[in-house]
Amino acid sequence: MKTNVLDNILWYRDEEALARGEPGVVHSYMASLATALNQIDGGLDPVWLMGSSAFAFRINVNDVMCPSAMSIFNFSAILPEAVEQTGHACVYVSRLWNEEAIEEERREEAHAAIVEGIDRGAPAVVWDIHDDEWGLIMGYDESARCYKTLSHDGAPSSLSFDRLGRNGIDILSVAIPGVPNNRSREEIILRSLSAAVAHADGEEWTETPNYRNGLAGYDLWATVFDRWVLLIGAGKGGKIPKHIPDFAAYYASHYYSARCYAREYLRSIADGDKRLQAASEHYADVATHLAPQFDCFPDERKPTQELCIELADGIRQAKTAEERAVDSMREYLDSHPGDLTG
Repeated sequence: MKTNVLDNILWYRDEEALARGEPGVVHSYMASLATALNQIDGGLDPVWLMGSSAFAFRINVNDVMCPSAMSIFNFSAILPEAVEQTGHACVYVSRLWNEEAIEEERREEAHAAIVEGIDRGAPAVVWDIHDDEWGLIMGYDESARCYKTLSHDGAPSSLSFDRLGRNGIDILSVAIPGVPNNRSREEIILRSLSAAVAHADGEEWTETPNYRNGLAGYDLWATVFDRWVLLIGAGKGGKIPKHIPDFAAYYASHYYSARCYAREYLRSIADGDKRLQAASEHYADVATHLAPQFDCFPDERKPTQELCIELADGIRQAKTAEERAVDSMREYLDSHPGDLTG
């Protein structure tokens, strides 16, 4: 019976972002991937990771700000591609809720891939390690039939082999960085900008009621605060569920964080190009408009009508600035024609 644990893995923290008062890498898939890549390669650049993966440009919103929005997308299209954009091939194994017939087969396939990855020093990024979030599998013990894990908050724990893919929300999603794929810097940049524009236009989407993504996501996000304004104005602020400010904090940390990275990524790749420089400046405006969301929650447990109006207005201003950024990126892509869909 084999046992192998990758020791001394620390959950990745972007200290430079945190020093600026920004959230750092928040999305649990990207934070898990950052931790895995820092273990494999060392010297992780979080700006490149967030920008090249296009997670710096994504926004998915639910009509009551349910945290599930952060995982409402096509896993198989987006998650392995995020790994490929780091310059690594991706070993990806998945099983969705309507694929019960292949559940055991895919679990065994995923287990074999996890063992192989750990044996060569690569942790696995796995859905629903804890709290319906992505985390890491960093080791295995075949005699105890369990994995050694790190949850999205960096806490070590364990997961039995038979709970893989059915630890709460029964979806299997395992991504493991593999061998170098030799994508060039230029290709990675063009792919990332193409994904950003497609997402903004709503093309990167799985139809789901009560959710919106891309630029349309901003409208729904602002509408949530509009509804709070009406409730508070009607003297029914007490009907706002107590957990809603926590949801507001969750959204703020994800999308403020992402736009800070969009600003920095575009600045880093502009290389004198005025369109990318303009896009970076527009994303700086987006981040400025979203910063109050991050600053107000979770401390603001009972938001006032005035605050909700201010926050809704800031979200709409952020959308306007992002529209300008997307137009600049679109112009850049139009001057670099080529099919990157293969």
